[in-house]
Amino acid sequence: MSDDDKQGNIASRFAKQATEKGREILTKIDVDKNTVESYGRRSKNQFRRMSSDLDFTGILTKFPVITVILCLVVTAFFSWESGLVDCRKSLTNPEGFCPIEGKSSMNVNGDLEVYLPQGSEVSALLAEVEAVEGWTTNVMVVYVESEIVYVEDEDGNRQAVDGSGRNITEVSTLEQIEKLENVLNPNQNDKGEDNVIYVLSISSVIKEVNSSAGRVAKSFASAASQAVDNQEFSDFINQTIEDNEALFGNYAIPDDQARVDQILDEMPPNALNKLVRDVGTWENEVQIGNKSGFGWNRAVVIIGISDQLRDSNGEEITISEFIEGTQMEIIGLSEANDWDQRGLSMTLTGPVPITNAVTEESFNLFWDVFPIGVVFVAVGLFLFHCDLLQTGRIRFVQGIKVLVISGLPTLCSVFITMGIIGWTNYEVTMTVIIVGPIVLALGVSYGLHITNRYAESKGTPREKMAEALESTGRAVLLSAITTIIGFISLALTPMKPIQTVGYSLAMGIVVVYVMTMIMVPNLTMMLDLKKPSHPPPKAFVSAVSVPINWTKLTLSVFLIAMLISAGISRPNVEENVDLLEMAPEGVGAVDKMKTYSTEFEAGQPGFLLIDADVSASPEIFNTDFKRNDPYNALVGIEELEEKCNQVNQTTAVSIVFLMKAIAVGVDLDGDPINEPIQDNEFVPDQIKELSAIIFDRNVSGNGSFWWSLAVLDQQPTGSVESQSFLINVFYNSLTLEMRNLFISEDYKKSLIYIDMPFMDVKSTERAVSQIDNYAEQDTAAGGVTSTRLIGVASVTIEVNNLVVGSQWDSLFYALLFTVLTLGLVFRDIRYAILTTLPVTFTVFMQWLVMDQGSVSLSLVTVMIGSILVGVGVDFSIHIANRVKELGGSVDAIRIACASTGMSLTEAVTVTIAGMFCAYYIPIPAIAPFIDVIIILLILAAISALILLPAIYTLLVKANISLTGGSGTMAKAAGLRRTLTREQGDIMDATLVMDSQDAW
Repeated sequence: MSDDDKQGNIASRFAKQATEKGREILTKIDVDKNTVESYGRRSKNQFRRMSSDLDFTGILTKFPVITVILCLVVTAFFSWESGLVDCRKSLTNPEGFCPIEGKSSMNVNGDLEVYLPQGSEVSALLAEVEAVEGWTTNVMVVYVESEIVYVEDEDGNRQAVDGSGRNITEVSTLEQIEKLENVLNPNQNDKGEDNVIYVLSISSVIKEVNSSAGRVAKSFASAASQAVDNQEFSDFINQTIEDNEALFGNYAIPDDQARVDQILDEMPPNALNKLVRDVGTWENEVQIGNKSGFGWNRAVVIIGISDQLRDSNGEEITISEFIEGTQMEIIGLSEANDWDQRGLSMTLTGPVPITNAVTEESFNLFWDVFPIGVVFVAVGLFLFHCDLLQTGRIRFVQGIKVLVISGLPTLCSVFITMGIIGWTNYEVTMTVIIVGPIVLALGVSYGLHITNRYAESKGTPREKMAEALESTGRAVLLSAITTIIGFISLALTPMKPIQTVGYSLAMGIVVVYVMTMIMVPNLTMMLDLKKPSHPPPKAFVSAVSVPINWTKLTLSVFLIAMLISAGISRPNVEENVDLLEMAPEGVGAVDKMKTYSTEFEAGQPGFLLIDADVSASPEIFNTDFKRNDPYNALVGIEELEEKCNQVNQTTAVSIVFLMKAIAVGVDLDGDPINEPIQDNEFVPDQIKELSAIIFDRNVSGNGSFWWSLAVLDQQPTGSVESQSFLINVFYNSLTLEMRNLFISEDYKKSLIYIDMPFMDVKSTERAVSQIDNYAEQDTAAGGVTSTRLIGVASVTIEVNNLVVGSQWDSLFYALLFTVLTLGLVFRDIRYAILTTLPVTFTVFMQWLVMDQGSVSLSLVTVMIGSILVGVGVDFSIHIANRVKELGGSVDAIRIACASTGMSLTEAVTVTIAGMFCAYYIPIPAIAPFIDVIIILLILAAISALILLPAIYTLLVKANISLTGGSGTMAKAAGLRRTLTREQGDIMDATLVMDSQDAW
C-alpha cells in the first residue's frame, strides 16, 4: 500500500471518530426551556451580587496597593514644585546644582506694598513717583561701621590694632566708601543703565561739592553768554577755567583732609546727621560709651536702584540676583582692602534687601522646621495609639500602623498643596508659611476620626470601613466644607496677602480631604489595622457630665468670660503692623536695619511729591512773557522741609539742602574772571553783580547758593531774573544724577525725602499725620502743592487701618456661611446655629487671650478669627453629628461627649503638635500668632465638649426637642418602655461606660 493510501485511511478513520463523538455530546445537551431560564436567573443574581459589592467603599478599596502608589507618584511630582528645591545660584548655593534645570523656589512677594488693595491712594502716589524718569522707590542702604579692633597680647592684655577705629570722614575711609560706589555705580548720569539710578552718601556729597566750583564757573559762563548773546564772552571764561583747572577740584575725594573738613563744616546739620553719626562705643551689643573717641563711626550709603535690572551681558536679572551680586562685591572689597584689620565693615540692608530676605528665606525656613513638626505629630500619634496611655503597655506595631495610616496622607497633602502653589506660579507672601502646619495638623485629625471609628465598628474589615465612612466620613466631609468656608472668607478681605492665605488654606483642605478619603481606607485595609477599643477615663466622663448636671452655671461662666473679653479686653488690643516683625531674624539685612533704625532714626524712607515749577532761565533781562519765580517756589519747599524736620524722630532733605551745602563762591588766585567782567562796559550791571558774588570771595565769603539767593532777595537791585539766573547756574553746577535725585527733568516736580525710624504704629501714625498736615498747610506757599507722605510709613499706616476692617469682614462671612452650610446639611437652621455657638465663643475669647499675652493685631494675627472658625467648628460638628445619630436626648448628649470627646482630645493634641514646629521659624510675628492659636484651639475643644452639651441640655430640659423627640434615645438603645429617673441614670452610666472609644 502506498503512502498516499495509508494517509487517506487514517484521515477517514479520524473523521468518523470525530463525527460519532459530536453526536454523543449533542444528545446529552438539555435544551429545555426551563434550563435556559435557570441559567439566566443565576447570571442575573450573580451580577447583582457583584454590583452590590461595588459600593463606594468597595470601589475605593478595590485596588489598595495601586491606589496608594498612584497617590505617592502624584506627591513626588508636586514635591519638586513645593519650594523644597531651589536651583538658583546664591551665597548658600554657589554652584546652583539641581536635578531640574532652572527650577527655582516659590513665587513669594515680600514687598509691604502688596498688602495695599487695588486702587489705593498710596499705591497711586507710589506709581506716580516711579513714573518720573530718574526717580525710584526701590532703595537699598549700605550700613558702614568703623570700630576699634582689639587683639590680646601674650599676657592677655587687649591692644588696639593700628589703623583701626578711624573717623568715617577721614580721607582713607572715604576712599573705601568711594571704591564701593564706583563698583556699584560705574556710570554716573546714565539714568540707571548700570542698575543704579543714584547714590547718596557722605562720600558722594563731598565729591559733588568738591567738583562744584568748576561747574559753577562754566555754568555762569554759559548763562552769561546767553544773557548778553556773546559767545566770545563764554569762550573767554571757559579758557580762564581751563587755565585754573587745578584750583577748581574734580569729582573725587580730596587728598587734603582740611578741604574735606571745610566741606563738612558748611553742610547743614540735619543733612549731615542723615549721612553720618557718632553712636558711641559698643561691646556685645551693649553701649558702653556715648562717644566713640575718634569722631563719626557710622555712615550710610543710600542707593536707588532701577526697576529693570540687567547683568553685564544685557540679560534681565532678578532683584535677588542683583542683591547677591552686590553682597559679593562688598565681600570682595573687604577682603582686598583688609577691612577687618581697619575695623571697617559694610552691610547691605534697607527696604529692598529686607523684602528680598522675606522673599528668599520664608520657605527655606519653613522647609527647615517642617520636619520638626512631622516628628512632633508622629510622636503624638504613636503615644495615643500604641496603648501606652490606655494600658501602660506598648503595642509597637499597632502604633506604627496608625502613624502610617493617619500620617502619610497628611504628609502627602502638605507637599501637594505647596506644590500646586509652586506649579501654578501663584504669587504668595510670607503669611502663606502658616499653610503647612495648619494642613499638617488638620489632615492628621481627619485621618484619626476615620481610623478611630473603624476600630470601634464590628464586622469584616470592609464592613467596618463602610460604617466608618458612612458615619464619621460624613462628619469629616462636613468639617472640611465648613473649614473651607472659614478659610475662604479670608479671600473677601481687600489685602492680597490675606487673600492668598485664604485661597491656599482652602485648597489645602480640599487636598487633605481628598487624600484622606483615598489613602486612609486603603492603608487601613492594606495594613489590616486591628485596634482594641478602650472606655474613656472615669475622670473624663465626670468632666463631660458637668455641663449636663450643672447647665445654667456652666452657661453663666462662659457668658461672663465672653463679656469680659468683648467689653474689657477688646479695647486693649492694639493694631501694630511692623515690617521688621515679619522679617526673619538672623539675616544680616534685617538685623542691621534694626541697628540703622535705632542709631540713625531712619529706616522708613518716604517722599513728599511737590508740584511746583522750579525751572530757571539764564535770561536776565525783562521780557514780554510771564516768567515763573523759582526762588519763591524753593522757599515754599524749604519751609515745608523745615516743618517736617520738627516732627519727632524725622529728617527731611530737599534740593535746598544742596543749595545750602554748596558754596556759591569760586576761590581763584587773583581775580582772573571777575575783574575783566567788572571792567567791561558792555556787560549789564546784573551780570557784574552776580559775577562778584560767584568769583569774588570778598563779596560772598563762604556763603552758599541759598545764602546768595536770600541776599539778592533783600537787595533793591535783586530781581526775579537775577535769582533765576543764579538758580540756573546752580542747577547746571550739579551732576545730572544728583539733580535728578531731587528734581524731575522738566523741573515741574520735586521730592522732599522723609526718613523716620521703625516705631510702633501709633508713633508712626502721629508722625505721618503731622507731616500730612504740614503738606496740606503749605499748598499755597510759593505756588507749591504737596501730596501726603508716600513711602514705607504711609503704607504701614494704610495697611494697619485695613487690618481691623478685614478682621470683622472675614469673621462675619466665615460665621454666616458656616451657619448656612450646617443648616443645609442638618436641615435645621436652629441646630446649625446652636452648633456654631461654641466657635463664636472661641472667636470672642481671642481678645482676652491677646490682651493677656500682650499680642497686637498684626498682618498675621488678624487671620486668627477666620482660621478658628475653620478649625474650631470641626470639634462641634463631630459632637453634633454624634448627638444627632443617637437621637438628640440628654442621654445622647452624654454618650456623644464621652465617646467622641477622647477622639477630639487626641485630635486637638496632635493639631497643636503639628503647629508647634512654627515656633522654630525665626520670624517674630509668627510666635505670638501660634501662642494665640494654640490657646484658642484648646478653648475651642473645651467649648465643644462643655459649652455645646450645656446648650443642648438646656433646650432638651426645656422640652425643646433637638432632633427626634423624647423617645428617640430609648429607641436608639433598643428600649420601648418608659424609664424612671433612677432607671434612666443607671442606663446613662451603663451606656457611657459601654461606649468604647478607639482613643
